[in-house]
Amino acid sequence: MNERVIIKSTNQNNLLKAIINYMESEKIDYILQENSLEGTTKDFKKLIYIDDGSKDFNDFFENKELSIIVISDKKEVVDGKANINYIITTLVNDETNYTDVQKEYLYKKGIYHTFLEKLGELLENTNNYDGMIYDLTELKSIPNNWIFNFDSINDTYAWLLKKNKMLPNNFVRKVINFYDDKVYDDSLREINYLAQKLVEIKDGKNVIDIFICSKDELKIFEKNYFFKLLIKNISPNYRFYLIDKDKILENDKNLVTKLTDGIAIYNDCIYRDTYDDEFSLGYVDCNIDTIKQYNEYFDYILNKYGTQIKVESDLNEF
Repeated sequence: MNERVIIKSTNQNNLLKAIINYMESEKIDYILQENSLEGTTKDFKKLIYIDDGSKDFNDFFENKELSIIVISDKKEVVDGKANINYIITTLVNDETNYTDVQKEYLYKKGIYHTFLEKLGELLENTNNYDGMIYDLTELKSIPNNWIFNFDSINDTYAWLLKKNKMLPNNFVRKVINFYDDKVYDDSLREINYLAQKLVEIKDGKNVIDIFICSKDELKIFEKNYFFKLLIKNISPNYRFYLIDKDKILENDKNLVTKLTDGIAIYNDCIYRDTYDDEFSLGYVDCNIDTIKQYNEYFDYILNKYGTQIKVESDLNEF
């Protein structure tokens, strides 16, 4: 869509931020107008109006050259010559303080995803709708769970790379690793991911790595180029631990099941590897209770079973 769009809103809330994010990601030319629309519409053919109850744009209903999308929390059809379509949604009043990853969830598959789909459809308006009303008021604003999957393995790696890079240096990322030949396969995406991890460590990111493996799996790990490099980069901000897989299975088998195939604990979510998923490799859980629970699991196994590795020769003792 090449036509410029004007957005009229008096509130800097989640809905407006979502619309602006959509405009920028879709590379749609827009301008945000918080005050009067007077003198601003001659260069624009499309108007998104987030209804605050003032109805200060009544004059533009008579402009038959203008296409208007009214976004409101109530159904109210307006008479006029302009092409007017409607989205009815409670998001007009959404002031919730979401975490970054919760916003990502809502944009990927939640209520904001549905809203932006309908907004995009009305902006394009290939079917020449006039008077179309999308009523989204029955959609749940908060999902039953905060879990989302990825569309592909490449999307998974891209998300992990971006998430790791965005973390503040003073946050300690806790990671639990298991051996699997699907991952430690020296593929290009795995090399890129691990190479970026080394860069993050050198840049001062704080990471604690736990590798849960048997002695036979450790021998395979030791042949992996990046496994060796991780050990060489052990430092005050990068700590490295081994846990005997046979020992923890003997004493805490149920817990191991909750940790397999691997976990990364972030400030606002956990990422869990699921290597039996051939499409994505894992999923993200944004539930606050899940983050707290997995932090407790991590600290428990580290304190009870962890053997800290400080130099490569420490592997021999394990």
